[in-house]
Amino acid sequence: MNTEVSIVRCNSYDPEEVKKALSAALEPIGGLDWVTPGMKIAVKVNMMTRIKPERAATTHPQVVFALCELLKERGANVVVGDSPGGLFSSAYLSAVYGGTGMRQVLDAGAALNEDFTTVDVDYPDAVTAKAFPITNYLASADAIIDLCKMKTHGLMAFTGACKNLFGAIPGLNKSEFHYRYNTHEAFANMLVDVCEWCKPRLSLADAIMTMEGNGPSGGTPRFMGAILASFNPHALDLAGAHLMNMPPDDVPTLAAAVKRGLVPARVQDLKVFGDLESFVIPDFQLTPKHDVKLWGTKNETLAKILSGMFASRPRVAREHCTGCAECKKVCPANAISFRDKRAEIDKKKCIRCFCCQEFCPQGIITVQRPPIARLLNKR
Repeated sequence: MNTEVSIVRCNSYDPEEVKKALSAALEPIGGLDWVTPGMKIAVKVNMMTRIKPERAATTHPQVVFALCELLKERGANVVVGDSPGGLFSSAYLSAVYGGTGMRQVLDAGAALNEDFTTVDVDYPDAVTAKAFPITNYLASADAIIDLCKMKTHGLMAFTGACKNLFGAIPGLNKSEFHYRYNTHEAFANMLVDVCEWCKPRLSLADAIMTMEGNGPSGGTPRFMGAILASFNPHALDLAGAHLMNMPPDDVPTLAAAVKRGLVPARVQDLKVFGDLESFVIPDFQLTPKHDVKLWGTKNETLAKILSGMFASRPRVAREHCTGCAECKKVCPANAISFRDKRAEIDKKKCIRCFCCQEFCPQGIITVQRPPIARLLNKR
């Protein structure tokens, strides 16, 4: 198990500062010495939707640009891509590339992914997802670099390197996965399965500007001033969650990775290069917890009662709803309808996947936690 994580300070997205900081983050863990001329490297970024980088919902293009320059200097062939929510198609991704500012990587000599084919893969070693479709540009690469954005997340609490690789699943298949793996544990194990199949050669985090609160798209940008690097995506996530003052037990993907022996259970057991503690933000605003830790009953009726009492749900601030219907498009359970041109969620149909909260362009769908759960299990 590789436990090395490097962290360096980067106070802005100034091109020279970013490239210098990225190089400094890479240096203690061996840099890019493994990159050889002609190697095909896929850089998997977070481009969850067509949203400006200033919103801190996507990997900032300047960090991607700097990485691409470093890779091109070593003679690699670099393609940058993602499959965000929506159609995995040229027309849709073209708009996302433009909206996120990602086209500037072309000036670094990299390419933006234009291969919209997929491949079906078998993964017998998986805990949950034994077979799944994968975007071909990742499947055909010699190496994948996982370049994530550090944010809160309505369903998984934290978005980092592991969650970022959900973008390997093409387009609208993601909604099917939310429906199929509709518990936090099952969904988290699926994410770890996909991450382990992809086996990113290197994981990096843009934590210069992070997102707190109603993440991963409707939260508030929060300055952290850091770039992180690791050869273990779960180690990077363990360090990242610590920076947000988030216990690893509260991050389902980390809990799953710890159980599989992929990462230590404590951040103190990481080998950290840099002053990790100096970046911790004690008052970082997190999304509400989803469950009080008193499950374990084998009585299905009791489990349902407890779930109804304590489970978090998405809530629409209907007075601010614009009626764009983006939430309805991504809902895998078809639980969203419109009354007076404003969204409503059918609680009986809702599977609490929080896709609606994730992709609401106005950020007016939030994670609502029942009062009794807040009282019994305060953060």
